[in-house]
Amino acid sequence: MNRSGLMNAVIVPGRNYTEQAAKIASALNYQLARIHWKEFPDGEQYVRIENPELLSSKTAVIVNTMYPGQDKSIVETLMLADACLRAGAVDVKLVLPYLAYSRQDKLFLPGEPVSFSIVLKTLRHAGATGLVTVDAHSPEKLAEFQGKVVNLLVSDLLVQEALKYSSNPVVIAPDKGALKRAEYAAVKHRLRFDYLVKTRDRVTGQVSYQPREVSISGKDIVVIDDIISTGGTIAEASKLLLEKGASSIIVAATHGLLLGNALDKIRSAGVRKIILANTLASRLQEDIIEYVDVSVRIAEAVEKVLEKVG
Repeated sequence: MNRSGLMNAVIVPGRNYTEQAAKIASALNYQLARIHWKEFPDGEQYVRIENPELLSSKTAVIVNTMYPGQDKSIVETLMLADACLRAGAVDVKLVLPYLAYSRQDKLFLPGEPVSFSIVLKTLRHAGATGLVTVDAHSPEKLAEFQGKVVNLLVSDLLVQEALKYSSNPVVIAPDKGALKRAEYAAVKHRLRFDYLVKTRDRVTGQVSYQPREVSISGKDIVVIDDIISTGGTIAEASKLLLEKGASSIIVAATHGLLLGNALDKIRSAGVRKIILANTLASRLQEDIIEYVDVSVRIAEAVEKVLEKVG
C-alpha cells in the first residue's frame, strides 16, 4: 500500500488503540513507536516515547481513540503530540476514529460551551496539522480543526457484513440526519434506501415514524446510524419497522457505545443482529454483536493526509 514520498512517517499508538495502531503500521509498512504509560498516585497521566530517535525529521502519526475515558484520551493525545515534536518530529497527524464530545457541537441552551469546538481547536494548537476520523457526528464542524481532515464513512463495510443475514434488504436511516450514511452504503451495494420521518399526533401527542417513500413490507431492513448510545432511537425505530411489516431488522452503526441497558432495549425491540465498526477501545462479547475491522480503510486515509510529506 505504501507509495514513495510517504515513507517518512512513524505510527505512535495511543493507549486505547494499540492493536489497531499496529495493524495500520503493518498495512503501511511504517515503523511503530513504543510508548510507556503510567498513572501517578494523584491520577495524572505520564507518557514517554521509548524510542524517540525514530521521530527525528519524521512525521508522527498518532493513532488513538477517545472512548472509553474521553477526558484521559484527550489529554494523552495532547501529551503524545508534544512528546513527538520534542523528539524532533517535523509534523504531527492524528488518527482518532472516535472523537469525544462530537455531539456537543452547538449551543443547545444559553450559557453552554460548544465542547466539540474546544476539542478540535486544542488538538490543532497542540501542533497537529492533519486529522483522520471515522463517521464524525457533525462533519461540517470538523472545519474548526483548521488543518487537513479526512472523515471516513464505513457504513458500506457494515452493510457488507449485514448482507450475510439478509436476502431482500433495504437500508434505512432512523432520521434524515443519518441519510448520507445510508445512501453511501446503499449505492455501494446497489440497494434501495430511505429514512424515517418523525410525526406527532396533535391530539394525543403520540410520536410515530414512517418511511418516507420505500415500502418495507416483507423486507430485511438494515438500520444505519453513526452512534448507538442508550439505544432508545434504534429500539424505537426497529419496533416501528417490524410493526409496519419488515421481515427482520439488522442494526449497523459505526460507534457502538451501548451504555446502560441499551443492549437489552435493542434485543427487546426484535433486532436480529448488531454490526459495529471497531472504532472504540471497548468490545462487547455478545452473540448478537459482530465487529467489522476498519483498520485497512483507516490506513488508506492516513496516506491521504500524508500526501504532501516527502
